[in-house]
Amino acid sequence: MTSVKISTTDELLAVLPHQLGYRLQQCVAIALVTDKVVGPVARVDLPEERHVEHTAEHLLASLLRVGPQLALLVGFEDVPGESRSLLRALHTGLLEAGVGLIDHVVVRGGRWWGGCCRPGHSLEGLRPGHLDGHPVPDDASVPAVAELIAGGSAPLPGRDALSDLVTEDPSLSAGVADALDDLWDDVVDAIDPDGLMELDPDALEPCSQSAEGIEAAKARAARWIEQVDRAGDVWGRVLAPAGERGDTFEVSDLDVARAARSLVNKAWRDSLISWLSPVMFPLDQVDDDSGAALAAAAPSGPATSSERSQTALRRLMQLARRLPDEWSHEAAAVCTVVSCVAWGLGNGSTAGDAVSRALRLEPDYTLADYLSRMIELQMRPRHTWADVEAWPQAS
Repeated sequence: MTSVKISTTDELLAVLPHQLGYRLQQCVAIALVTDKVVGPVARVDLPEERHVEHTAEHLLASLLRVGPQLALLVGFEDVPGESRSLLRALHTGLLEAGVGLIDHVVVRGGRWWGGCCRPGHSLEGLRPGHLDGHPVPDDASVPAVAELIAGGSAPLPGRDALSDLVTEDPSLSAGVADALDDLWDDVVDAIDPDGLMELDPDALEPCSQSAEGIEAAKARAARWIEQVDRAGDVWGRVLAPAGERGDTFEVSDLDVARAARSLVNKAWRDSLISWLSPVMFPLDQVDDDSGAALAAAAPSGPATSSERSQTALRRLMQLARRLPDEWSHEAAAVCTVVSCVAWGLGNGSTAGDAVSRALRLEPDYTLADYLSRMIELQMRPRHTWADVEAWPQAS
């Protein structure tokens, strides 16, 4: 996300939806600040009263692993007092952990009440003249938000709309399913040219054959994976910088199928992630063959800025929506790449949604499982985008 300067609670409240990608409601959001940088931002739905303590403990355990210096607590509610219990539990837990509180805010009905509205350091009551709080600022009135909008930021209306960005859209996926069917025929011809066995399209594993036949088919499958079409022309378009007149990204159903199928080669998949998000997989880990193929496919080079990675993420989410759940391995692979790139950008909501779909479709997909644990434990990448820009490969 573009770097912006934020100095007031008003500005922080206005920026939050752009940080998360959607308008917040019926939840508590916690924006953490370390070394004057906002992030990560976490949110949790308002729980039933009996679950408040457990929800607060679980959330604090994840957030404190980041080692934040400061935090902004914001409760979004429709009915007065709905967010009070969870806000107070988090407030107490953060202070006990030595985290300073920027503000403790409640947002309701287009207005907000913060520390400036309450007497002293109390969480009870309101000062005279502050009963009505303050209006939540309009985006156009906050310079920091204006910069984000100019950079293409447009928060969705709610959390469900964000989840839809990595969920199969049946109106877009039927043609890709047909293309994958056609590509699968080519795979069968390469691995089992005599048609003597059954093949599992999810694992590329031969079955129903003698031990010798299975071993021979496994060897052919390994060769096919090694030589799989890398779909470099498609991935080059994913990696291309946004145009001066806005981002355009058009790929055919066959292109989507080819790109998804190419991820069966794990070395290629991991190299792609390095180019899409060097903070997740360092560029020096890319193997020579994949590096040469990527350099030919994407002459502009890897995404060495968060803005370039964000552009690629938008395109990756388009691929994810077009992939049918019935082709579970391909959909899980693309969703895992989406999740890696989103996590590298600090976009925990999209990262979590994407990896959840991947594991729902393919519970044993190893990289998705690792990434899910990273998200759950709030394990952030070791490197920052500032680190990436300083690397020799980035110049």
